[in-house]
Amino acid sequence: MKSELHLIPTLIINPSSLVIYNQVLWDPYRPSHSSKTINNFYDKELNESFLLSSRKANGNVSIQAKRKLSKAIEYLITTATEKKVHERLTGKTVTFKIAFITLTLPSKQQHPDTEIINTCLNSFIIEIKKYYHVKNYVWRAEKQKNGNIHFHLIIDKFIPWSELRDRWNRIINKLGYVTRYQEFLKTWHNAGFKLRKDLLKNWDEQAQRLAYQKGKTNDFANPNSTDIHSTKKIRNIKKYLTKYLTKNEQPENNQLTNNAPHAKQTGRIWGCNHELSNIEGFKAEIDSEIADELRTILSTQKVHVYSTTYFSVYYLDYHDLKKLGANQLFKYFANYLYDEFGFNEQLKIAV
Repeated sequence: MKSELHLIPTLIINPSSLVIYNQVLWDPYRPSHSSKTINNFYDKELNESFLLSSRKANGNVSIQAKRKLSKAIEYLITTATEKKVHERLTGKTVTFKIAFITLTLPSKQQHPDTEIINTCLNSFIIEIKKYYHVKNYVWRAEKQKNGNIHFHLIIDKFIPWSELRDRWNRIINKLGYVTRYQEFLKTWHNAGFKLRKDLLKNWDEQAQRLAYQKGKTNDFANPNSTDIHSTKKIRNIKKYLTKYLTKNEQPENNQLTNNAPHAKQTGRIWGCNHELSNIEGFKAEIDSEIADELRTILSTQKVHVYSTTYFSVYYLDYHDLKKLGANQLFKYFANYLYDEFGFNEQLKIAV
């Protein structure tokens, strides 16, 4: 029986883009290893360098991983709601949407990256999910210049900085990192304050003295191993965090200490919760109603469009769909966010 080729125009909506491509179907269905996606609008050769580059990451985040990581960050920020939290220690009311955290090791790394991730980072994520009801999170592992691994973490909940530090320090001390930090500083300062000249470039004498005085109050048992970054003044938080967490900055050999035990990063580079890892966006076949709204969007000439042989991308924030008259597309995506994440602008929108 002769098979017939059918091209199904298809749309995918994400928070900041619309993608249009053609699905390829055979009738009757037959699996084909040589079939290619076909686009009605363009006739260009496939650039094979793109396919090859996505398979070779050279120890950094690959092109394919960057796409998945970027999408996870995009959906986390999109679905995070603005919250007001009263801080018990300062008495201030804080308004925030997401928390951007860095977790470090206070002493020289003694264990493989995979063990740090499995024993420390995983335990930390389990605890913040349990005690702070964190649902959506994205993390990225990187190497510091001293060879230690550290982690950047984005979450959709508020955790007081003191509780965050206490919890992380307790967890990493399962592998002895706080104890070794404490022993080093008690030995270094055994006769009183002693300046660390190797740190003067980034940590002046006054700051070192202040840290020494604070450390003495708890016998150097609570190192400054966590940092919560302020995002208030960042104009485009999606763009900033995506660029920050997907960058590749493999340390050069001359930046590493001679005795750094794990200079080359191993194990997983990034991760997120299950819902974000499997996100695909709202997907639908393009019918006459959707086609009309797409034409309306393009007629405004305010949307940047990127086209290849196999797909076209319209770059716009999904909130702009309503402004441009694509009300049905906005409703489709709003309902998608509600169904997948329980997120809504106000109430679920009836189609």
